[in-house]
Amino acid sequence: MIKFSSFSLSFFIAASGFTQLSYAQSTPSEFAELSLNELFDMNIVDDSENSEASSPWTFAYNFKFAEFRGYLDGDAKRADSEVLWQGAGTQRTDSNFPILPTIIDQQVHVFSMGYRITPNWRVHVSLPYITQSTDHISVVPGYDHFTIDSDGMGDAVVSVSRRLIATTDDVWWFTAGVSLPTGSIDEKGDTPRDAGDQQLPYTMQLGSGTYDFPLEFSYQSMGEHDFSLSMSAMIRTGKNDRDYRLGNSYSLASTYRFNTSVNLKPFVGLSYQYRSAIHGQDNEIILDGSFPYPASITNPRLYGGKKVSAEIGARWKFSESYALSLTFSKPLYQNLNGPQPKENFQSGLTLSRSM
Repeated sequence: MIKFSSFSLSFFIAASGFTQLSYAQSTPSEFAELSLNELFDMNIVDDSENSEASSPWTFAYNFKFAEFRGYLDGDAKRADSEVLWQGAGTQRTDSNFPILPTIIDQQVHVFSMGYRITPNWRVHVSLPYITQSTDHISVVPGYDHFTIDSDGMGDAVVSVSRRLIATTDDVWWFTAGVSLPTGSIDEKGDTPRDAGDQQLPYTMQLGSGTYDFPLEFSYQSMGEHDFSLSMSAMIRTGKNDRDYRLGNSYSLASTYRFNTSVNLKPFVGLSYQYRSAIHGQDNEIILDGSFPYPASITNPRLYGGKKVSAEIGARWKFSESYALSLTFSKPLYQNLNGPQPKENFQSGLTLSRSM
């Protein structure tokens, strides 16, 4: 009866390192979120440079890819055969299911625009386009192996950043914004639940369905060592039209950039993130009976958890107007409200242009 597409991301912890998102099983709107550090990477001119002579406009294209494979219950690995209920003659529990997502691939294309109002104020607008695919196995006749896809626009985000303190070597920023429910929460597909298309679970929906508020406080040292530290949160409000809301998330991250040259800066990072479970429930994706959840991704309690991720990457300013950033991250530790799919890796590319 269901379908899946789950993800996770990597985002923030402090220690030496860099910032990217590290989420427990996440929905597309969560995966598409950009950190303040990623938004600032769009700026061709660094804060340490004289930005008065440069254009205040910056445009960027950000691509993210994540793969999820295998299961964790807490920090313990679970084989697919343990999470998949084997059918009649075997015991059904709250930890095994007749439908099992096996491989989840998610891609997000984020188009962003930034404007520097003054040296102390910046505005950013971003709009994601999401594509995702999830392979499944099940014990339902006719659905031994099947794949479900969804794609479309995600939740748009508008944010404002205020520079609180700026010295020769240090900069402090505070960012607040609003995430608009422009992504669909009514995606449908052919699942084992019934003939034809039905409502898909949380992980296949393209938006949160609620007005949400990203917040971030960050510090960057730009002296002999280029080091940044950020603390961030995504605060969800109310419930959407399907009577649920995604969990709040809180993260801590750090990045260290190597000043190999003026135009090329490799970096490393470490991040920690906590995400709470989904509140409420979409009753259209559950079944009647003692075991209402046909797959783990239909159970709102099996979302959220903690992750620590490491990342490497480089930013190359290859002209006066263009810069390219490449990143790769992998979780070092995951403790998930499971069983739920675990993240294998994440990669990303950002091309930015200053007018």
